Amino acid sequence: MESGSDRLNAPLRVALAGAGNVASHLAAALTLSKVCKLVAIASRTPDHASELAAMAGCKPCLYSEIALARPDVVIVSVADRAVADVVGQIGHIGESVLVLHTSGTLDKSCLEPISLRTGIFYPFQTFTKGFEVDMAEVPFFIETAFKEDYAEADTLARSISPYVYSSDEERRRHLHIAGVFTSNFVNVLLGVVEEELGEAGYPAEVAVPLLRQTIEKAASIGTFAAQTGPAVRGDIAVMKSQLATLAPQYREVYKVLSELIMKKHNSADEQDKL
Repeated sequence: MESGSDRLNAPLRVALAGAGNVASHLAAALTLSKVCKLVAIASRTPDHASELAAMAGCKPCLYSEIALARPDVVIVSVADRAVADVVGQIGHIGESVLVLHTSGTLDKSCLEPISLRTGIFYPFQTFTKGFEVDMAEVPFFIETAFKEDYAEADTLARSISPYVYSSDEERRRHLHIAGVFTSNFVNVLLGVVEEELGEAGYPAEVAVPLLRQTIEKAASIGTFAAQTGPAVRGDIAVMKSQLATLAPQYREVYKVLSELIMKKHNSADEQDKL
C-alpha cells in the first residue's frame, strides 16, 4: 500500500463526492490549493455537479464514476443520512485511495466499503450556499485510520487553512456538541431576538453591536467573567417581569438559561421562585 507521505511530492488528485453547502465551499478552496488538483465532482443531482465542476475546472460525474477519475483522495461531503448510500454508489476503489468524510458525527469506518484507508476531514464552521466563508479562518479537525496517511490529510487541510487539529471519535463528539451550541442554538435564540425587537418596532441589526461585543469579550476574558445581566445578579424581580412580557413559547427557554447562569454564578438561593 502506497502511504500518503509517498505522494506528497506531486499534486494530489482529489475527487469530491457532493455538491451541497460544505462541498461547494471546499471545492472553491481546493481549486486554490497548491498541493492538489480537483479532478472530479459528483452529485446525486447532475446539474449541481456540472455547475460546481464548471466553477472548479474539473469534470462532473456520477458517484459510480468517481473511480474513473483515478483520484488519490476522495472526500465525501454529503448529509450524514446520505453517506451510506453515496458510499455504496461509489463502491470499492481500492487501497490506493485515501477516502475522507466531512461529518462531525459519523465514524470513519462508514467509508470502508470504498477503501480501508479512511479518515475525517471536518471543517468546524457553518456553511450556506451563496454565503461567503473565509476558508483560511476555518479550523479543520482530521483523523486517519492509518498513521502513515495522516500527513496527506494534514497537508491537504493546511493548504486551505493554518488551523488544523488532530481529532478522534470521542473528542469529535464533544466538538460537534460545542458546534451545535455555538451555531445552531445561538442562531435560534437570535430568532427570538428578532421577534422581540420586531415587537418593539426596531430592526434586528440594532442587536449586532451587542452580539459582536459579547463574542469578542467572551473570547478575550472567558465566558464566566464576561457574563452580565439580571440572572448573574440574581435579580428575580426583573426576570419575573421579563417572563411575563415574553411570548409563552419562549418562557421555558428563558427560565432554563437564567437558572443555568444563576447556578454557575451562585447568584440566587431562591431559584425556585423564578
